[in-house]
Parts: sequence; C-alpha cells; structure tokens
Amino acid sequence: MKPLDFSNELNRLMDLYWRKARIAARLLIKREEGRPWSARDHRLAERFATDTGVTNRLLDQAVHSLKARKKYGSSILGWFN
Repeated sequence: MKPLDFSNELNRLMDLYWRKARIAARLLIKREEGRPWSARDHRLAERFATDTGVTNRLLDQAVHSLKARKKYGSSILGWFN
C-alpha cells in the first residue's frame, strides 16, 4: 500500500514566508535557550535576515506560535505542525 502524501496540501496551506519565519523562529528560540548554533544555523540566519518576505511581524508571530505549541500542545493551533 502506498503511503499518503500530504505535501501538496501543506504547500497550499502554508505560505513560503511563513515557513521561513518558523525556521527563523526556531533559531531564535534556540539562541534564547542558550544552545549553540551550528554553521548551518548561522547560514540560515543570515539568509532569513536579508529575505524581505520574512518581516519582523511575521517572525514575532512564528515565535509566539511555537511557544504556544510548547506550552499548550499542538492541538491548540490546528492539525498540522
């Protein structure tokens, strides 16, 4: 039996810049927790810092979203991660 593929559905539901902002938010949270960044983390942070679509507001929303998931569980924000 072929496994289900939801990638098309996720691409439709999740904006490219929102996806980038979530990754950048994970990097910020990692830094806040005092965990060191890898070379890859540094490269991604530089890329997101210069990306005009990843705005401060979008990044702030992503940080709050991830913190809410950690505090209240993923069910509070919907069915996808």
